Amino acid sequence: MTSDDSAVRGQVAQVERLLTGLDDLPDPARAQALDAVHALVTLYGACLARVLRHTDGDTARALAGDELVGHLLLVHDLHPDPPAIRIRRALARLGDLGGGERAGLDALDGATARVRVRAGGCGSGSGCGSSSEAWQAAVEAAVTAAAPEVERVELVTEAATARKPALIPVAALTRRPALEGHPR
Repeated sequence: MTSDDSAVRGQVAQVERLLTGLDDLPDPARAQALDAVHALVTLYGACLARVLRHTDGDTARALAGDELVGHLLLVHDLHPDPPAIRIRRALARLGDLGGGERAGLDALDGATARVRVRAGGCGSGSGCGSSSEAWQAAVEAAVTAAAPEVERVELVTEAATARKPALIPVAALTRRPALEGHPR
């Protein structure tokens, strides 16, 4: 994380505190403040949409790859990638969830994402080194961060199929292959 990222995260936290503080204002002032925030956000969204009209798809995706800009594009429904692609990318970034669990998008139906979680080789389906709740929370957080339009995440857990070890008969280890025309 760069110092710029750190400063931006601080600004985001400050904005969240200020917006939360609006709830403490008396009703007429709160309504006016919320209207002003909404109007400003709408104006900035319209400006951002105009900027994006002057970019190609690769540039828009590069911009969306920046954490802050990507979230801004999501807020204004301007992200260049559809939700399924964003979700798949977020789940791929999660990688191994601990204990061998891996998650992948099974289906996206409206506002519901069905995510298949393949459990590692521990046999329990909940992973060796991590709790089931922890990786479920990680999957849900990754999906909702990548696609805020998703209202529900359904997790479908499947155990990894155990592969049988290849057995080589002992006799095959001591026997030499027969060569054509040569007796054993």
